[in-house]
Amino acid sequence: MRETEVIADPEGAYYFALEIEGCEIAQFMECSGLKSTTEIFEVQEGGLNDRVHKFPGQSKWENITLRWGVTSNVDMLNWRAAVLQDKFHEDEFWRNGSIVLKGQDGAEVRRYNFKMGWPVSWEGPSFNGGSSDIAIEALELAHHGIDVVGA
Repeated sequence: MRETEVIADPEGAYYFALEIEGCEIAQFMECSGLKSTTEIFEVQEGGLNDRVHKFPGQSKWENITLRWGVTSNVDMLNWRAAVLQDKFHEDEFWRNGSIVLKGQDGAEVRRYNFKMGWPVSWEGPSFNGGSSDIAIEALELAHHGIDVVGA
């Protein structure tokens, strides 16, 4: 690092949006599952009892889970309905998208682009007449990988 570079302050994890095919369709309360893991393939070498060699095996991505306050917009529900109606062959089924983290000023900080996403599950809100909580829905997306891009 050069002496003139300023270390940036970390951004908050509370202002983000979902884009599908380049169009922002929703802002969410919570997003989880931006994670990849690689299996470890272990090889025990004969004659060397003090170590086990570890090599990378198969890698996989976690599903992305989004939670949001219920509104009149049903785009996410319609996408899930396509799965329930076995519309896997249609162009609109598999979608590329992004989880976009924004700074306090609304400017893009980082983008998590997912490929060929589709809704695995949907969960509706829990209702309680004695509560003043917001009604929350959740959607879980399977995908074929994430590319992380800085602004």
